[in-house]
Amino acid sequence: MVQRRRDGGPLLGDGKIRELAAVVTATGADVVVTQQSLSPGEQRRLDDALPCRVVDRTGLILDIFAQRARSREGQLQVEMAQFLYRLPRLTGKGRELSRLGMRGGRGSRGAVGLGTRGPGEQKLEYDRRRIRDRLSRLKREIESLRARRSGQRERRHDRAWPIVALAGYTNAGKSTLFNALTRSAAVTRGAMFSTLDPQVRQVRLPEGGRALLTDTVGFIRDLPPDLRVAFRATLEEIGQADAVLHVVDAKHPDAARQAEAVLGELETLGVAPDSVLTILNKIDLLEDAGATARLSVSLPVPPLLASARTGDGLDLLGAALEEILRRRFWRHVSFRRPPPRIRARLAALGASIRESQAAGGDEVVDAWVAPAQVTRLTDEARAK
Repeated sequence: MVQRRRDGGPLLGDGKIRELAAVVTATGADVVVTQQSLSPGEQRRLDDALPCRVVDRTGLILDIFAQRARSREGQLQVEMAQFLYRLPRLTGKGRELSRLGMRGGRGSRGAVGLGTRGPGEQKLEYDRRRIRDRLSRLKREIESLRARRSGQRERRHDRAWPIVALAGYTNAGKSTLFNALTRSAAVTRGAMFSTLDPQVRQVRLPEGGRALLTDTVGFIRDLPPDLRVAFRATLEEIGQADAVLHVVDAKHPDAARQAEAVLGELETLGVAPDSVLTILNKIDLLEDAGATARLSVSLPVPPLLASARTGDGLDLLGAALEEILRRRFWRHVSFRRPPPRIRARLAALGASIRESQAAGGDEVVDAWVAPAQVTRLTDEARAK
């Protein structure tokens, strides 16, 4: 059902609500889902008018998240988002009983006086206080996990490996690409938000460089504010990454708008544009080269073409990612005729290596390593 809205008007007018109620009754529907997020007032209005449950966009997303969360952090984030969403919507029996309160004091028959605190109001305030207390505890736990995750990121950098984050609209094929690049077996399924808890694996790049790849929750357009607050720790995995692989679903009819939504979120997270590599995934599902070219032109930035399922384009993806990390994370050192111990050291560090031959015939090894390793490597090379 579609409603033409005027600016500032309600989501559904009275006539449209009566029409919707008739449809619900005729079809025996158990639930009505709205594409838009509802204000608490709009939610109550529809709840009162319809003989079934009403779920708005945010509520539906939260229901899906609750089914997907597996880790402790994911479950805490979902619970916090649910409470932030439900607190202003807390009504029901307590709301109805609160109407018993009347001003003035008890009458001769023991009636509750006007302005006194009715039993419904007490129950409602009690529930609200319990939710606020629980929210305070959840925030403390999430902040503790956030600090622990920040420490883990620092330790990853100490290991001299850069961090690369996968980002993209939900169901764009990020987990399939994650498995293809890391040769792992993370859960993949054609469902929204199938990856709610971040996963981290090692990825080896074409010229020897090693990085840590993290798979994160999928994005959506107009991310509800409560979800943004609750999932800040997860989104920080993207904001703190040294490079971001932005995955676009080539088969989706709204791929260009989805790409714009994700790039907007990345900008909000403070991700530098030159750290982002856009990948047009699932090109094996497109009809022909012409369709691929038209879709590529429609995207906000030129993409790299790939298929995580077939492996097409993954070598080029790896090479392009290695170049980004050379610019943004690693530092360049060069060795002429390096001894075996230096070669072994570079391999242990996961360095990105390119070999060539100087004019005089000497072997030259150009390496890109973590900034903290540059001085140590040059000192080792000078040592006899």
